[in-house]
Amino acid sequence: MGALRGEYRCPVGDIRDASSEDFDSVFALLDARSRAAFGISQQQPEFLRQAWDLPGSGQWVAIADGAIIGYVALDESQHIVHAAVDPDVGDELFAHVEHQARIRGFDHVAVTAVPEDEPLYAAVRRNGYAHDRDVLRMWRTLDGDLPRPAWPEGAAVRKYGDADSERVHALLDAAYAGWDRDYVARSHEGWLSFMTDHSDFDPGLWFLVERDGRLVACALNWKELGGRGWVKDIVVSERERGNGLGKALLHHGFRAYAERGVDRVGLKVDSTNPTGAPQLYERVGFEIDQRLGIWQKRL
Repeated sequence: MGALRGEYRCPVGDIRDASSEDFDSVFALLDARSRAAFGISQQQPEFLRQAWDLPGSGQWVAIADGAIIGYVALDESQHIVHAAVDPDVGDELFAHVEHQARIRGFDHVAVTAVPEDEPLYAAVRRNGYAHDRDVLRMWRTLDGDLPRPAWPEGAAVRKYGDADSERVHALLDAAYAGWDRDYVARSHEGWLSFMTDHSDFDPGLWFLVERDGRLVACALNWKELGGRGWVKDIVVSERERGNGLGKALLHHGFRAYAERGVDRVGLKVDSTNPTGAPQLYERVGFEIDQRLGIWQKRL
């Protein structure tokens, strides 16, 4: 019963539920790991806070001599975030979070790891995780004359409104679950918090395509920051694929970003996506700059 209450014990320190008082120390741990791996930090307190508060998420810290020496989190998408000061602590945290995942009935857990992050990259292999696939990070420069979107006949594009949230969420879930056997849908409450409860959300950059009143495609773009834009999600319903909607949504987004002074747009795409998305992104000018490994463990 101790593990159910977050009181799991390990020989290298105590593991307990994280509290709000731990936030700054946890951020410092993640920030230091990011700087060691990439030379600059890819962490922001706002996004850690948002992830911390998501419905269905859990966070635990490892403590020794009153100091936080490790952190692990698990959300309802079955994805783990992990950082530790040494391998022994890291291994105990993996054991703890896998135990928590089994309690919740999860059939697998996943971690994003890259070779540059040497401690985490070694830990996932040491703890029995298998490389499942890569996520490709890609960028496109917005220069020259940007193409006008060519919309298929009968397709109408408009911006997102609050009343659209359930239909948009359902469209994304159907699209991703249609080809990814391990896709885990968030609750609608969790999805809405994850997608809209932060400063990157801008409904003016969420574009929906309808045909005869049916939502058939969407592009959900984050608010511009520092001259850069980001395509968070772009999906087309299965029956509409091959008609140019994805390309038109990308071109529509490029022009919207350019009007806001953006000079570079990025996105991530699963390397195993069978819908033709990676090839589409290359055709419209995106280039790969990083491969992020997704490592899984069956429970």
